Amino acid sequence: MVVRPGICAAILMCANPAGAQSPQDRMFPDSATCYARVYTAQHLSQHPEQRVTTMRLFPEAQTDDPRLVLQVQVVIRGTPGGGFEGYGYCENQGGELYCAMEGDAGGFSISPARDGAILVALSSLGLSFENEAGFVSLTKNKGDDRSFLLRPSPCR
Repeated sequence: MVVRPGICAAILMCANPAGAQSPQDRMFPDSATCYARVYTAQHLSQHPEQRVTTMRLFPEAQTDDPRLVLQVQVVIRGTPGGGFEGYGYCENQGGELYCAMEGDAGGFSISPARDGAILVALSSLGLSFENEAGFVSLTKNKGDDRSFLLRPSPCR
């Protein structure tokens, strides 16, 4: 039996979609890949139960952890202090990334979306943040803060 190189390459591509790239490699190929969304007043008026007005994800370039570490920044309306940040420790899980927040503060998944965007979806644990003014939690089963479509953005 003679196997041609072109057929071998086609078989490998079918067996391993996206050219063997992991979700992390596809969505965060380097430390200069960041995502953000600042929701417009129009969007927020159409979603009065949504409290998150801004979300940003930044890879932490200098870390000893072998996992992808993302700084998560959110601005939440109606909350003292408004701005919060935390860190998610992410690992490939199937076709997406799953990120557990430090300090048992919940988790979220990240999956590729159209046109280079990503979809951030809260886990059943939700997300919790703390700042100098207090503590806030987002839950998967209440309000409009369940998933967020973020687009590529300049880092910082």
